[in-house]
Amino acid sequence: MFSLPSRNQPGSEGLPASLRANLLAGLRAWSLVGPGPDAWRPAPFQLFLLLGLDVLVAFLLVYVPAGGVGDFQWDALPRALFPLPLVLAAGFVVAWRARTPGLWLPIATAVLGTLFWLDLASNLLALAQTTGWLGYDPDAIDWNLLLFVWWALAAGVAVARLSRGPFLGRVADLGWTVVLVVLPLWWVPNALLWLEPPADDAAADVSDASREDVIYSQNRLLRNQALRLAPERPGVEDVFFVGAAGFAEEDVFLNEVTLAADMIRTRYDADGHIALLSNNPRTVDTLPLASATSLAATLRAVGRVMDPAEDILFLFVTTHGSEDHTLAMEYWPLQLSAITPAMLSSMLDQAGIRWRVIVLSACYAGGFVKPLENAHTMIITAADASHQSFGCGADSDLTYFGKAYFDEALRETFSFSGAFDLARRTIRARERANHFEASNPEMFIGDAIRPRLERLARRMQARHGRHEHQAQCGEPGAPDGAPCRRRVVGAN
Repeated sequence: MFSLPSRNQPGSEGLPASLRANLLAGLRAWSLVGPGPDAWRPAPFQLFLLLGLDVLVAFLLVYVPAGGVGDFQWDALPRALFPLPLVLAAGFVVAWRARTPGLWLPIATAVLGTLFWLDLASNLLALAQTTGWLGYDPDAIDWNLLLFVWWALAAGVAVARLSRGPFLGRVADLGWTVVLVVLPLWWVPNALLWLEPPADDAAADVSDASREDVIYSQNRLLRNQALRLAPERPGVEDVFFVGAAGFAEEDVFLNEVTLAADMIRTRYDADGHIALLSNNPRTVDTLPLASATSLAATLRAVGRVMDPAEDILFLFVTTHGSEDHTLAMEYWPLQLSAITPAMLSSMLDQAGIRWRVIVLSACYAGGFVKPLENAHTMIITAADASHQSFGCGADSDLTYFGKAYFDEALRETFSFSGAFDLARRTIRARERANHFEASNPEMFIGDAIRPRLERLARRMQARHGRHEHQAQCGEPGAPDGAPCRRRVVGAN
């Protein structure tokens, strides 16, 4: 029967002294060579103290830097309390295996004692990155991952030392700790307990991007957005959305990227898989600026969360385009580089993203099609390489393309290509009514991604329980009854 020396019995030293002993024992456990079994002070109330202190420290490390301005995130509290049932489960399983009922409490205490130091280190690291003391680089060493792996080993070794069974039995106890505690905490993403409020739109100014606090907040905003990305689901072809509104002086681009993000989130089961970049005075305090650098960093961050074998990226960029085939990233007085086809191709390759749906709402965006096309990519552009698209401007809510594709066609079908066919006809009708030259929206579908997108459309249709407006491209009943062509160019 497991027992502790009398001097370590619960209550013999008082709650603060026992808490301090458990925290020191948890810190020593990170060395993998200690502490001994008699270093822990197991007691039911100690579990609540350890977890409560963990939650309090995590809260203060986001509340204090925000100056107390913001809102408590009640929906993040269950995740903060999630370790308690996990450590209890691990304690009971190890105690049952050892035929030592009294072992459950020391096991639970030891795991929580080591977990406190993991959470403290991770929160301090996040604070250093979000405040700019440490730069945020998605390609740098993932210190959070290294800390988590080391904690898993430390917690497992502490459990094995407490179980005092034969060697193979202690290895099995370490494994049960990983299964019952480590893996659930890995798969359930952490959440911030306090968030700052969005900026006041009325106080926004077109030159706000030049404010010192905005410039130095970019690392924090990129880091927070990456932290909020939910992990991919094994066996599910998840859709991840990255959107960029590139031109600050017209709200139409922010309206469009916001609408697109909401459509993909709600209709393609992408909740938690959304990342937005915006050049707009209304979002300088809440979203990272849209630039070549931030887009590349965001794609790398998303690529690290995705499963490249099965998940699909939906990349949407809406801005002004030029005849030399560049996408404007502009926010006066900042000097931001325009994005070229070669730059965008390099960003996607370096992010390791294989399955790509790329939608570009800009004049002359068709110039991006040839440089980006491959078997694993679908590309949709609002215009071909030699024509303008229409509907931007200070008085517009959405461009012709954004309204036709996202606000109308994607409400009728779950097929990206089917929505393009619907939107193309709508756009041409509006252009004719206004006596505009045809923009000729263009679409390319790679041979490998086509069946994957068709499968996604069927799954989403079944999930929502709705009948599609139009058969998918290439299926019986589709327009002209013909299979998809490699390249589809809008007809005049």
